[in-house]
Parts: sequence; C-alpha cells; structure tokens
Amino acid sequence: MEDLFRPFYCVRFLRERALKDELLFQSSLVLNSLLCLCQSRQVLVVSSYQLGSWSFLFAPTFIRNLVLLDNTHLFNMLSYKTVLLALLFSSSSLALPIRREVPQEHSHEKFLRSVQASLVKNNPAGIVDSVFGLLGNAAASQGLGKIADPDCLQQATADQAFTNAKAAGDIQGQVDALIYRGLERNSGKVGATTAACKSIKAVNPEIAAISQHQDPASPNAAAVNKAITLEIAKQIASVGGNPLDALQAGTFAPGNLNDNTGKGNTCDDANDAVGCIISQNLLVEDASEAEIQAAVAGVSKNAGSANNNGNQNNNGSNANNGAAAAPPAASSSNIGNFGKCSVPQIEFGVGFDNRKETSFQPVDKQSFNHGSAQAIKIITQFICDTLTNSCGADATAKATCAKAQAAADAAPPKTGIDADIFNGFFGISTNFRNIAAVDDQGRVVAGSTGGQVSVAPTGGAGQAQAPPANNNNAASNNNQGNQNNNAVAAPPAASSSGIGNFGKCSVPQIEFGVGFDNRKETSFQPVDKKSFNHGSAQAIKIITQFICDTLTNSCGADATAKATCAKAQAAADAAPPKTGIDADIFNSFFGISTNFRNIAAIDDQGRVVAGSTGGQVSVAPTGGAGQAQAPPANTNKGGNGNANKGGNGNAASQAPANSAPAATGGNVQTFTGNLGGAAPPVVPGGKGFIINGSEFINKAGALGRSCDIQHNACANAANSGAGFSVSACDAQNTQCHNAIN
Repeated sequence: MEDLFRPFYCVRFLRERALKDELLFQSSLVLNSLLCLCQSRQVLVVSSYQLGSWSFLFAPTFIRNLVLLDNTHLFNMLSYKTVLLALLFSSSSLALPIRREVPQEHSHEKFLRSVQASLVKNNPAGIVDSVFGLLGNAAASQGLGKIADPDCLQQATADQAFTNAKAAGDIQGQVDALIYRGLERNSGKVGATTAACKSIKAVNPEIAAISQHQDPASPNAAAVNKAITLEIAKQIASVGGNPLDALQAGTFAPGNLNDNTGKGNTCDDANDAVGCIISQNLLVEDASEAEIQAAVAGVSKNAGSANNNGNQNNNGSNANNGAAAAPPAASSSNIGNFGKCSVPQIEFGVGFDNRKETSFQPVDKQSFNHGSAQAIKIITQFICDTLTNSCGADATAKATCAKAQAAADAAPPKTGIDADIFNGFFGISTNFRNIAAVDDQGRVVAGSTGGQVSVAPTGGAGQAQAPPANNNNAASNNNQGNQNNNAVAAPPAASSSGIGNFGKCSVPQIEFGVGFDNRKETSFQPVDKKSFNHGSAQAIKIITQFICDTLTNSCGADATAKATCAKAQAAADAAPPKTGIDADIFNSFFGISTNFRNIAAIDDQGRVVAGSTGGQVSVAPTGGAGQAQAPPANTNKGGNGNANKGGNGNAASQAPANSAPAATGGNVQTFTGNLGGAAPPVVPGGKGFIINGSEFINKAGALGRSCDIQHNACANAANSGAGFSVSACDAQNTQCHNAIN
C-alpha cells in the first residue's frame, strides 16, 4: 500500500515546489517523479529551454540519474505498475500554468496589465490571463479558455480587450491592445519563429491587420518586425492614439543562434510595472520617428472608433502619453470665478505617485499642486483652501467648492464616484465610478463601481446614487504608471485675436525636457495632448508640423491661426536645433512666454550638450515675431535640473519676456538627501517661490516639484548605470516629500 501511494506524495511534493519557487518546469516533472519513486534524495531540476516540451526525448539524462541512485534493486522497484502510476501522476502536473516558462513574457508588463484590465470587463471566451497569449503553445494551451487554437490566443486576447476598450471610449486601452497584439511570442529557440493565426478571424479590423513580432535573430527579422511596427502605428493613428507608441512593441537585440538556453538577450520582471525591456533600455526600436510619421501620413481616424470624450478615465494613462487633457478654464458663471486658477477637477485611478491602490489627485497640478490621497477629503480640502489662499477666487466659487466637498464626502468612501460627484458641481462630467477601487494589496474591492451622477453645467448639485454591489469589479489600469507625470497647467483657451481662432483646439504650445516617452535625451512634445495628440520628438519640426496640420485637419482653425502657426514653425526651425529655445520661439508667436532655453539639452547617451542653454526671446501677445538670439557657448552646462519627466516645471510658465523671475530670498528646500544629486533649491520670489526659473504659488507645491526633479534625475542616473537602483531613488523621493512641512 505504501508503494501504491508513493507516486501521489512524490508528485504533490514536486507540484508544491514548482508553485513555491518556480524552478521546476513541465518538461522535467516526469523524470523527477520517477526518481522520487526510487527514494533518491536528488531532485533533477532542468530548464525547459534545455529539455524542450517532452522529457522522454532525453533518455540519456534519465539513465544517468538512475545510475546515480543508491538502490541496488533498482529495476525491481520500478515495476511496470509503478512506472505507469508515476507517468499518470506526473502528467497531471502538466496542467500547471507555470508563468515563468518563457523568459520574456513580462518584458512589456504595462501592456499585459492594461490588456488584462480591459479583458476582464467582458471575457466570454474565458481567457485565463493576458500573459498566456505570449507563451509558447504548450504553456499557452493552459490559458485558452474557449479558444481552440493556441496560435490564435494572442490575437483573441487583443481582440476582446480592444472591443471592451472601444466600448468604454478608452483610446489608450485600444492602443495598448494593438501593441499587445504585435508583441513577440515565445518561439522556444533563438532564431525560431511563431506561427500566424489562421483559424480565427479577428472581429476588429485594426487587430486583424497586425501580426506578432518575430525573434530578432530569425531570418529577415529586421524587415519583418519593421513592417509590423509601421502597421501598428497606422492602426494606432486610426483610433486617435499616438503612433509613436508603436515603437514600444519592439523586441530585444538578436540573440546567439548557438545559445541552447533559448533565452537570448531578454529580461523578465513581473514586478516592473512599465516593463523591464523599457526600464532597462533593452528595447531595440524597429523604425525611426520619421518612418513612423511617413507611414501614418494621411491615416484618418476611424469614424467608428471611440473619441476623446472618454478621456476622463484616462487622464495621464500610460507614462508615454504625457499631460492630461486641459481642464476647463476659469470663468465667471453660476459656479463662480476661480481667479488665476482653473476650474477644480479631480481624477481617480491606480498608479498615482507609485501607489498600488486607487487614489485621488487634482487634474491640474499647476493650479492645485498636491499629491495623491486615498481619501478624497484631503484633496477637496486642499483645493477649496487654495481657492482662498492663492487663486483669488470669488465667493461664489468658494461656495461651489464647499458644496462639492460636502457631497463628495457623503458618498461611498475611496470609490471613483466621489470624484464624479465633486466634478459634477463644476459642470464637469466624468466616469471614474466605472473604475473599480483597488486596495493597498492590489486587490479589487467588490461593489466599488457603478452608480449615477447628475451634472449641472452651472454648478448645481451633482446628486449620486450608490453603486450596486459587485458591478464591474475589474480594476482598470488606465492610470497605471503615472508616478511622476503630473498634468500640466491648462493651456490658453482658443480665442479670436491677432493670432487667430483655433476652433475646438487650444492655443498651440510646446514643452521641452528629458523623460518624455521614457527618453534619456531631451525632446519636444505638445503640452495639450487632447488637442494635439502626438508623442515626443527630438526635432521640433516633427511636432510643429503635426500641430499646424492638426489646425487644418481637426481643429477648424481660421486662416489667421494657420498663418500664425506657419510663422512660428519657420522661426523655430531656424533656431539652434534640439535646444529649448526652439520651443520658446514657437510658443512666443502665440503670446506664451516660456523659459525652456534654460534647460540644457541632453543627448541620447544622457550627456549634457555644451552651449545649449541661454538666449533671449521676445514675446508678442498678438502673435508677432518671436525673435531669438542664439545662446552663448557653454552657458549653464549643468542646467539639467528642470528636465523632469512630466515636463511640468516650465510648462505654461508665464514668465516676463526676456527675463526669468527674480529670487528674493534663500533656499527653503531643507531635504539633504543627494542620491543622484541634490534636490534643486527653492527660493522665495516671483508669484511665491521659484525653482529652476519656474514660479509656484505655494511653498508645498514648489518643494514637491523640487523633490520630483531630484527623483527624475536620480532615476535617469540609475538607468544609466550609476551604481544604485531606481527603487532607491523612489525611497529617497518619499523621504523628500515627507520632509515638506
């Protein structure tokens, strides 16, 4: 009887160990089961990259380990019944979904998480998890659900996620599904390819147009993968996304064809929310920005695609999308006049300030510079206080805020409907109630979605109905990965003046800095991504051309506005290339004063470009020529302090023409940590406080920005091999923020 049950205990031991340390793979379980039956203390742990799918092919290894056993009656012990039982029980372990079978399935982690968040909203095929679509067929078969063909699992997963994102008006969710569809699957061997999906036709033509990347060491891989990336870019453009995001679908550098481990030049880290291929700078882009732009030229947004009205659920979603949509400008109406601040608005999601749980934060950090909080009352109190302390809001605006705060506090705590109610009092309709709350352990909170909010455009009460239990409990990751990308200040509203009328778009404005789209080098991007949805570029001409084209293609701008843009583009193109003054010149034609010329240019190796700062720009409020003087050589060589990821430091900073705001006191930044460099000084002056030439109204906001600039510089240094980790930079950033009084 003991011999009869020994196989069961042996296989259970192997299963438990496999689940515990993920070192056992399916291909070695049969051998280990037989060895365990022989009462050997040895456990053979062999990687599936070496063994392949079936251990029976490796008889020599099996025999060698049997010879090593101490048992003298080996073959008596291995009766045919015992062997049969061993095979039976060990084969049952083949159903284990071993997530680590492939060494790169988590390399593009943010796309897996985003697709999973979209998938769970409606998953009729019962697909187990987005990760299975990137595994080899043997492992993928354990996550098929109702999908019959493992070659089609990746496509089916992307197709359903795209459908769900489109129904929710989630453009970034659609973009992420498109990118996920194009990611490389495991081929099991360096240089091998994976089969196309032939048995299932995608519902969405955007998904159907894309196939997966192939191993970079496979025949003709460079050309094949480039074509795939360009197609992804076209489909992203067709849904209104940033086509340059397609570059993130790229894979690693080619591996060694003689590498029997099958690993190649890969990484695999399920805890890296962005994706280790990006954070470790391992991604090899398949095409240039110019090739992407050429590929998408003439691509029009599909009429059936979700439009940007769903952006309230995606403010800041994905670290590569930059600034959130501009909040409504301050106005005098029944909700009041908010002075120099924008109309208050709060967003809800996961990932703010590196949080695992959902939290709240102001949308416009320029007007209401406060970090995230789980309790909405912390944010609403800060906003209402700021209306009095800094904004110069009138009594009606303050009263509206008080009513909104009280109503939000009365709603179910720590749920998205709190933000919807608050926003509703200011005539702003959002749908954060459809984002499931997530606790600090990353678990979805049941019954945290749904409900209704009535929005009164003139500031009437936003009444709420409590959300029903267990409705749409899947957590949305639309806001994941936004640790430092604070929304920039609202750009000037479109107006009819000497610079023209920009129709439904905001007045064009460009920012300059490092960290845009995870770049190491400085680059340019539009400030308002709602009006001008384009990723970053090193050459400002790519951005200016896109903006000027958009005025014609989408905005409905008048002839004067188009002419102003053409003049601004020509002047920016004539300035020293790849320097901050290019953005200042362009912005000046629209009456916007910025000081990006004080940010030192950084090359793609993270090195400061000598002589890239300084110069003067004259701003004509009515759109006159913004004349520039070339920057003097070697001025402010180390001026990298304000090159922050979100580009929030100088964005929309209305500094006086030809000069930076003057400091009137000493440094009030007391934090002394200096990992990766000290936090830049914060000094009284301007409208309140100055940091690297940018003005902040309140001290806490300025100190927080100083901490964030230090954090970004630290992270850049860590990613460049400075000898410390990004997590150490994160810890320092937390300490810096905690030191703010």
